[in-house]
Amino acid sequence: MIDQKECHALNKKCGVKMHTTVTVGTKWQVVIPQEVREMLNIKPGDTLMVVTKHWKAVGMVKLDNVDELMEYIKKEQMN
Repeated sequence: MIDQKECHALNKKCGVKMHTTVTVGTKWQVVIPQEVREMLNIKPGDTLMVVTKHWKAVGMVKLDNVDELMEYIKKEQMN
């Protein structure tokens, strides 16, 4: 698997990666898969922002990466 730094170093466009499915529990909770936690270095106590797109997709972004997300959104809106 290629990480973000390698992706940018190789000048490749990094897009969406499908990982696995999760189930919403009775308390509306989901478990972030281990592969994703490790890839994004998510630790207990980290704060994630929940984002949606076109009323069809839901995702989470580490609060540490919100500035990067905002730049991405700005660029996407220009297209």
